[in-house]
Amino acid sequence: MNIGPDFIRSRTARHRRLPEIGDGGAARLAGARVAVVGAGGLGSTVIPYLAAAGVGRIDVFDDDVVELSNLNRQILHSVQRIGQPKVDSAVAAGQRIAPEVEMVGHRVRLGENFAEVVGPVRPDVVIDGSDSFDTRFIVDAGAADLGVPVVFGALMQWSAQVTIFDAAGTYGPAIRLTDIFPDTTQVRATPGCAEMGILGSVAGMVGTMLATEAIKLLLGVGRTLLGRMLVIDTLDMTTTEIPLAPSEAGETIRVRAVTPQVLDATTTVVDVRRADEVAEFPAPLVTVHVPFDQLQHFAPVAGQRIVTLCRTGPRSIRAAQRLAAAGHEVVGYLDGGVQALNTPAVTSETSLR
Repeated sequence: MNIGPDFIRSRTARHRRLPEIGDGGAARLAGARVAVVGAGGLGSTVIPYLAAAGVGRIDVFDDDVVELSNLNRQILHSVQRIGQPKVDSAVAAGQRIAPEVEMVGHRVRLGENFAEVVGPVRPDVVIDGSDSFDTRFIVDAGAADLGVPVVFGALMQWSAQVTIFDAAGTYGPAIRLTDIFPDTTQVRATPGCAEMGILGSVAGMVGTMLATEAIKLLLGVGRTLLGRMLVIDTLDMTTTEIPLAPSEAGETIRVRAVTPQVLDATTTVVDVRRADEVAEFPAPLVTVHVPFDQLQHFAPVAGQRIVTLCRTGPRSIRAAQRLAAAGHEVVGYLDGGVQALNTPAVTSETSLR
């Protein structure tokens, strides 16, 4: 089978038809990286749907092996894989659906070394599909150190909680797990699915929600669960939304994706990536480096219009919104980020000003 551009375009044709995605969004997804913690009940639908969406690289972290009692909800696995590492099933499932996606399994138990283990894979988003608060607090602290948002899901019997934590405040309110669930002995002792039980289809439903929220973050589209938690009761089939932060009406400013062709002497390209990202993957054009968390101090030259830039797009969308809200003249954000700029087709057309 030839896994080329025509294959990929055909495989992802249905979501390319969505106006929020199109070819540009598909390219952003192909350039994105997601770290998934847990290849269990939540991971069983998170991982296949991320692969199906064409996310460029998916790293799965889980040290467990498949057990018979997993199979009411963990549909990544099978009876034939009992006793085998769960990450092997996860990698195989992703490759079956989307052979162009880079699937990487890490059979490791994450601990205080989270940033050292997960950091090198450079994820844009972390999805926490773990099943204990011990691990959730580790993910929360590690992702905060990395400045990466966490798409969070927790299951209990017929119910679930879903939200997004973003300690750095890059995509929304700067809220983390410990702001909602204090790190106490009592919270850590909260019983899990093994003690309280879980309906398998609830895990599957919530996993697809986590995948959808991660994809929206990567694309910079829609209204995500940043700043709010969705509480789901499937026994009564009701949902309750709990606000976790005040509404940020000013952050809903719409900005447009632009190409390098709009750049001229009156535009300043603001690169909002971290310093280590800029050093590792320099942009093929002249930029002003202003890390996202320093945007409030940025003062553009009078008369200059602003175009924002990040690695694949989502941070530059948020940066463009913030700068526009501050009263600056913003043209838009460079579609696809540095990842797109560094592709041969774009680089050959880009004038290095």
